[in-house]
Amino acid sequence: VPGGGKAVNLLDPSGVPVRVVHCAEPLPELPGQRPLLLNFGAEHRRTNATQRPPREPSRIQRLGHVVLETRVFARALDWYLDTLGMIVSDFLFLDGQRGRGPTMAFIRCDLGSVPADHHTLAMHLGPGTGYVHSAYQVTDLDSIAAGGEYLNERGYRRSWGIGRHIQGSQLFDYWRDPDHFMLEHFADGDLFSCDVEPGWAPMSASGLAQWGPPVTRDFLGASPSPAKVREVLHALRGDNELDPARLLGLMKAMNS
Repeated sequence: VPGGGKAVNLLDPSGVPVRVVHCAEPLPELPGQRPLLLNFGAEHRRTNATQRPPREPSRIQRLGHVVLETRVFARALDWYLDTLGMIVSDFLFLDGQRGRGPTMAFIRCDLGSVPADHHTLAMHLGPGTGYVHSAYQVTDLDSIAAGGEYLNERGYRRSWGIGRHIQGSQLFDYWRDPDHFMLEHFADGDLFSCDVEPGWAPMSASGLAQWGPPVTRDFLGASPSPAKVREVLHALRGDNELDPARLLGLMKAMNS
């Protein structure tokens, strides 16, 4: 494979291709952005100096996670847990339907006692299949904000942000690139070791952030269109987990 090592190509139950790569050649680290020195109340770490964050693009530290949508959520979740040995950090469930199980999961790599990102992969039940967004870690809030200005000047459109999530705690900023793909810049995410038990919370639009602007319909993928209607009808007719009760619960969650 490019970059060396060995690879195994798999398909998850949704039909999403998954490539597992082992022993790829590490590349030299690119220059990063230094975190700004901040003053906190009585703690004065910067004196006789101004704060002028550079107006430059965010320098990505690494890919943090990917979010997928699936019509066969339970089957797909079990596959990632069993095949790749991942573990769940948080479950979300629909109001009044907890007994039917979760409809979204944030899952992380099991590194034992070594803390790992709150989620490397997140999945949710929905009428579509495949990519929702990918998230890239940057240095700090100033990197998120200044990098957003850079994207805005180059034809990207903010989808939602800036804010702080609840599950994962990340500072976030979501953008659509000129091809309409969604990406996230984030900083200050949670790190969990293997002994942290999964959390459970109701799924709701208002429950996605601790603070920030109201979540947008674009971010939720809830903007009406003929293609979206066809997708929903196709999903309801197929052999999957999206039935009318689940669909109504998802629609309620988007507006709650």
